[in-house]
Amino acid sequence: MAHALSRPTELPSVRFTHAVSKTKFAVHWDNGRLVQSIERDGISAQHDMAWAIGSGTHAFGFLIQIGDALFQSPIAWYTARKTWDVAPGYEADTTPDFNRPVTPECVFCHAGQARPVRGTLNRYQQPPFVPGQEGITCERCHGPVAAHLRAPVPGSIVNPAKLSPRARDSICEQCHLSGVARIPNPGRTVSDFRAGMELEDIFSVYVFAGSRDPSRARALKVISHVQQLALSTCARQSHGKMWCGSCHDPHQQPADPKAYFRARCLACHGTALLATHAKPADDCIGCHMPKRSVSDGGHTSFTDHHILRFPQFEQGEDLPEPLVAWREPPASFADRNLGLADVEVGRRYRSARHMVDGLRLLSSAKRDSPLDPAISTGIGMVLLGMHRGRSAAASFAQAIQVEPGVASHYLDEGYAWWAAGDRTRATASLEHALQLEPLLEQAYVALAGIYKKAGDAEKVRETWDRYARAFPGNIEAQQARRLMAAGAP
Repeated sequence: MAHALSRPTELPSVRFTHAVSKTKFAVHWDNGRLVQSIERDGISAQHDMAWAIGSGTHAFGFLIQIGDALFQSPIAWYTARKTWDVAPGYEADTTPDFNRPVTPECVFCHAGQARPVRGTLNRYQQPPFVPGQEGITCERCHGPVAAHLRAPVPGSIVNPAKLSPRARDSICEQCHLSGVARIPNPGRTVSDFRAGMELEDIFSVYVFAGSRDPSRARALKVISHVQQLALSTCARQSHGKMWCGSCHDPHQQPADPKAYFRARCLACHGTALLATHAKPADDCIGCHMPKRSVSDGGHTSFTDHHILRFPQFEQGEDLPEPLVAWREPPASFADRNLGLADVEVGRRYRSARHMVDGLRLLSSAKRDSPLDPAISTGIGMVLLGMHRGRSAAASFAQAIQVEPGVASHYLDEGYAWWAAGDRTRATASLEHALQLEPLLEQAYVALAGIYKKAGDAEKVRETWDRYARAFPGNIEAQQARRLMAAGAP
């Protein structure tokens, strides 16, 4: 965990082509810098990698920095295969580039102490991580250490094993349970969680209802360890006693994992179990917790924590099902959080059922919390999906009244006015978004689209020029400028 975020180090040079997009990538080490290059349609650019994300056990991802904002590289190094390839989520991308924002939620489980500018999408104070705390530190599992350092005696620091089962499990779940949606409570962010709290004090995790059924084999996902373990007969019959720490020592990696985990299994099951097993019966995890390819993690595999007697394998994405909370949040915002999760999942899977359910729940929650900007934004998203642009704009405007310094609210309002056919208000909202966050890529693209539809070639050219200055080397911006110079409409 301490190595989950670091400065890039030298890795093999490579050139390869992403078949889906016909994009050519290259990597080389240049005098202490890891440089990645991109080329598509005769346009090229290169970027210095600012940070390596991940410990390298499975892979390294990479971040670039433009101004005070962080963006993800579209390619990653896969350790087991010793090869470069597109990063997770880019496999089917037809226009990969170095422009995917890295939000505080993205780095929460990789950085010990990130320093985001609150209310922005991906801007950070400089440096973006507290020096010396770039990777995960002791505080992530043990809470603030200042008192312990002053007086290092028992009780001066959080010991996860001595917490209540719910608070104990929350420490692991903060990073090893992603579900399909994570919804912060009102006024909270995911990074507000501290060891000793229960997860639902800060945010709620939602999963598909069918994923709680132990009889169903599910596609394995990278951050589904907790879900898989909860389905196992071992965990269910332990009545809350079994947890991640029952088998894992978070402070060290076993020198011989096969022997170490075999001993952990036999500590509960006893050696008599060996008489029923084929020989040699020396690899419990190899048989009952095999490594499997994951549906969301690129070109790598992870250990299946379902602990099945006869492992079953299923690949592919989950189908949109009704959502349930992993643990229910306080009743005062249960409808709110579930409604927001429904809208998030509805947008991701284009599920009208989830969007309608979300609108119903959020409309009810709004009666009790009329000033909650997340509720106003969620309702606006559903209305926008229903092609009710003016109503959506009014809902986004309510979020702006509460949080006037948040650029994403103006971006949403701009989309809504555009859908309503009001070019003047749409451009005003989008320009306001860019005043607050000059690296908000979607605003440039939307503005260029509005001006193009209006036949204002000069404004289109001006917008792409601004976009290219904000994102040096961006392929889409360079393509647009090249087409404009050639006289394309």
